[in-house]
Amino acid sequence: MKATKIIRDVIHSDIVFDQRFMKIIDTKEFQRLNRIKQLSCEYMVFPTATHTRMAHSLGTYYVMGKLIEHFSALLLEMGYEVKNEDKDLALCAALLHDIGHGPFSHTFEKIFMMKSHEDWAVSILKNTETEINSVILKEFGEDFLIRLTEIISKAYKHQDENGIFFIISTLVSSQVDADRMDYLLRDAYFTSVTTGNYDFKRLIRAFGVEKNSKGELIIFIHQKFIATLEEYILARYYMHKEVYQHSVKRQMEGILQKIFERAKQLYTSDNDIEIASIIEKLFRNEKLLVEDYLKLDDTTLLYHVSLWQENKDEILSRLCKSFIERKKFKKYTFSQESHMQITKFKEKINELLLENNKPPIEDYSKEYFYIEDDRDLKLYVNTKENIWIKRKDNKLLDLSEVSIIINESSISNKSECTKRVYISPEIFNLRFGLEVDLIEKLGTW
Repeated sequence: MKATKIIRDVIHSDIVFDQRFMKIIDTKEFQRLNRIKQLSCEYMVFPTATHTRMAHSLGTYYVMGKLIEHFSALLLEMGYEVKNEDKDLALCAALLHDIGHGPFSHTFEKIFMMKSHEDWAVSILKNTETEINSVILKEFGEDFLIRLTEIISKAYKHQDENGIFFIISTLVSSQVDADRMDYLLRDAYFTSVTTGNYDFKRLIRAFGVEKNSKGELIIFIHQKFIATLEEYILARYYMHKEVYQHSVKRQMEGILQKIFERAKQLYTSDNDIEIASIIEKLFRNEKLLVEDYLKLDDTTLLYHVSLWQENKDEILSRLCKSFIERKKFKKYTFSQESHMQITKFKEKINELLLENNKPPIEDYSKEYFYIEDDRDLKLYVNTKENIWIKRKDNKLLDLSEVSIIINESSISNKSECTKRVYISPEIFNLRFGLEVDLIEKLGTW
């Protein structure tokens, strides 16, 4: 019997790992995830939301273990054998699905226009200089590594010879996958947003699998469990509404983006700015090596934000203090269709500038006092990947055709789209050398 180790988890209690997976967890590349918060700036809204990508990755491993256990039994009844190597592949893909994440979650990708975290994951795993590459090759072999990177990069998101890899890749990434099944429960717990909870054990029991007329394996949910699936879909919706798209979180991510845009502008203009070599490479638009990328975590960005609070450039200093001290900008909310209203809003600002003999703004996206954010909430999207429901007559239908709660009308008519604009009157005055009350001048919208 292989030696095992137990890691205690607040969501799943005991998570058991054999020594091969513990060696992966102990690599410096995996440990980096302990320095990246799962929810980016969400801790500025929910103070306890400081859990990490590492904790989520361990939880996703646990969820995948339960899913593989369930599907192995179903597939065996159909004449398919899920070999130990297949199980290891699924577990490893779940454990390492976030290994390529940058600081502050997806915000980092927006700031520096980086390639996706899935692409970075593949680069990290394939790089012969990384500890994690060495461990995987030694413990699992080269063919295993090739298939692992194909699953993480979603190259196996199609039917293969025996269908097993399709099943694994679907469980790694789909509308109901191990990733989402863990982070919904985890994020709901650490934010105390109870509407993000669902019945985890019952949802796993709800899954079925069958072969269609083309000989392809199809994952479905039994109709008798549809209430459990609806609970999961609603949990995802409410977490987006109350947590992931919260205005303060989005605003702070926008401020963080503006900070590094301003710092880059100062750096490229030969202004005096203290900066680490890794950020300097990013500002020079140099291609990052894997070893460079692995130096980046939340602490790298936070160090610079803290440092630049004292920078002599007042706009950069003010932006950094707004982030560190959680000084929110003024929020204005518009319906997604109100393009004319937003245009008039910008015209109002330009009129104020002209009144004070200042040139009007041509491109608001380049302004440091102005942030725009789109909030788009949808209950379920059947054009992305179907969630199949198997009725009692054995017919497979999309969830929207079966569920009263999640039907065609709710998809097309009940999505909530708004545009939010955040304004800093202090930075506006610094930018244009004015002393006006911008908020008072703009009035109510």
